[in-house]
Formats: sequence, structure tokens, C-alpha cells
Amino acid sequence: MSYKFPSIYDFPPFFTKQIHQQTLDTQKSHWSRLILEYCQFNKIWILSLNGEPMDSAPEHQDSDDDNDDDDDDTDIPQYSLFTNSKIDRSLRSDFILEIYTDMISKGKAEWSNTVLTLYELRKGDLARTQEFYGMSPTVLVKVLSVLVKSGRAQIMKDDNSKIAGVKFSDK
Repeated sequence: MSYKFPSIYDFPPFFTKQIHQQTLDTQKSHWSRLILEYCQFNKIWILSLNGEPMDSAPEHQDSDDDNDDDDDDTDIPQYSLFTNSKIDRSLRSDFILEIYTDMISKGKAEWSNTVLTLYELRKGDLARTQEFYGMSPTVLVKVLSVLVKSGRAQIMKDDNSKIAGVKFSDK
């Protein structure tokens, strides 16, 4: 079963940043909901700036080029969440960043490489809708140790060698 995109995803103006503030706010709200639902459905935990799951995507690299060409979206891959090949539209990378920033300011997302406490992972507000919410601390530590071994997380310990936090990486 594959994710069913909402009908607005096939509406070409959805892929163009709107200039009227109220329309822009609604557009960003729709994108935020789409991103969260898409990631939840596909069990994507980290999404790159260009809309690819970080498990399989090469790291996003910013160009030193300051090209302001409005048609330059070559860094958004064809198979990105932000590309709809059916209508031949892609979001511009600067607008994707604006959407992510809006989501972060509303507590719906966060930048990777952030240190989180075990409490935040088990019982924090952002974890409330996640499958691991309320997970046993023992099981959570075992899961985290697997992530550490694969290079996807780093455990931070306090002076008493107790886990103080976890830092996730983009690997």
C-alpha cells in the first residue's frame, strides 16, 4: 500500500510560494500536514532538506553559488516529496527551508543533530504521536544502542555514567 497524496498535491499553485500572507500561511500549514502524514505513513524519521529520507539520500550540500535564478531547482530530485512529476512541479529549496523553519517554530519538527533526553523521547510533547511514546526505558536504551552501533546516534552520559541525552546523526 502506498501513500495517497491529498488532492491539493496535484494543484500547480501548491508548488509556488504564495504572496498573500493568509494564503501563504494556509499553504505552509498544508505542506506541514502533508510532510508529517507522509513521514508517518512511510516511517521516515529524518527528512533531508531536499525531501528525501535520510536513510537513502546523499547528504544535502549547499552550493557556494548565489544564483538567484527563479527556475533553478536542480537540487530537488525527481523522487522527492517536493516534486510532483505528474504536474511537472517542484518546490524551490528556499521555500522548503521556510516550511521546515515554520514547522520547527511550531514544535512540529526539529533539526537533526539535536540532543534529546530519554524523557523527551519517551514522554515529550513531540513524541506523543510517535510509536515509541511511552516505551519502556530498558527497551529504549536497547534500541538506542543499536542506533549507536550503526552510527546513527551518540549517547551522552553525565558524571555518574547515566544517560543524559542522545544525539542523532544524519548517517
